[in-house]
Amino acid sequence: MEYLFFLAILGINFWISWSNAKAVGCYWSESKEVGGSFRRLVVCGYIMAIAGFTMVYADVLIILAPFLLGSKLSSSEILYLQQMAADISYLLVGTMAVFSGFRITVNSLKNAWRERTFGYIANAGWNTFAQIRNTLSFAREAPSVAGRIVGGLFKGNDDDDGKARLAILALLLVALALMSGFLTANAIMKRADAEYDGFAEAYDLYQQQLEEGQKQLQ
Repeated sequence: MEYLFFLAILGINFWISWSNAKAVGCYWSESKEVGGSFRRLVVCGYIMAIAGFTMVYADVLIILAPFLLGSKLSSSEILYLQQMAADISYLLVGTMAVFSGFRITVNSLKNAWRERTFGYIANAGWNTFAQIRNTLSFAREAPSVAGRIVGGLFKGNDDDDGKARLAILALLLVALALMSGFLTANAIMKRADAEYDGFAEAYDLYQQQLEEGQKQLQ
């Protein structure tokens, strides 16, 4: 039951990351031309998509570690490798999510103040709550996590040479997850960018509103 719940969480995170990458792709080229805060917002969404995919892939690799390396490592070494990989991925993804989340939260608050509709206000409220919770949690956990990573990588004790090698292996595992996350988000973003023309959509909407205004005047 616990595994099914965990797989469901991974599936939800993958779907959310997919949606973020697709939404970013719809305005990627347009954001390059517009620039400014709009471009920064789109880039932050792209980073969030990469972070989400990276966490999913890292979790999968951590779960598969005993099956992939069980014949070469002892059970205690596998556990240490999994813990170190989980720490590295948490620090990496947490940093990406917290800093990108600030920009997204600020934008949602601006939209809520400008539009003042239930949808925008609810979205801003949820983003603010999630950002505060994530930031406080990360600030609380990050120092101890970073300490374990530094200790695993740089202890000079002969007895810790094996742990240092496992820490480097964990670092490579997370690097593989990060590369996979980037390639996945990039592929989805580029496909959405090719299929969707934001300027054309905006022009069609403008024409529709113009026609409706002319009908009301008649």
